[in-house]
Amino acid sequence: MKNALLFLILLVAAGSIFLLIHFGRENTDITRFLEQERYGRMSAEEELQRGEYRVKKLEADLQSTQVRLARLQETLDKTRDENTSLKADIQRAERQGRSQETDLHKELQGAIAQKASLESRLRAMEDDLHAAQQETQQEKARADFAQRKAEQQLAAAEAMASVKK
Repeated sequence: MKNALLFLILLVAAGSIFLLIHFGRENTDITRFLEQERYGRMSAEEELQRGEYRVKKLEADLQSTQVRLARLQETLDKTRDENTSLKADIQRAERQGRSQETDLHKELQGAIAQKASLESRLRAMEDDLHAAQQETQQEKARADFAQRKAEQQLAAAEAMASVKK
């Protein structure tokens, strides 16, 4: 009877030690997993902050590009007005008649040169406008991509947090 009681106590002690070791390892694994999740969440938050900074920078770049675009548009409008005015001058000169053909020819040559200059300026400004529009579209696409990436990372972090719970 004494031996059976002693054997039973040893068996209970061995079982307790085994459970203590098992739960200690499990606690260590859970703590390690929790630390990894915390690190992952901190990394995601840092990436989100970087993404927000990039978005703000891109928005500032977009605003400056829009201001530049507005200036280019004003210049383009002025050039078009000048071009329209020049065309009207040319038509008036043609109506003056053949008696002033020599003088008209000289004025016409000057007007054509000015028109070519204005049209080349107009083409250059339109090219600048087109480039600025493309740049704006690219900046917007980058901003949208950065925002989507940040949202995906935040969703992943929330999913990991919900999985943890």
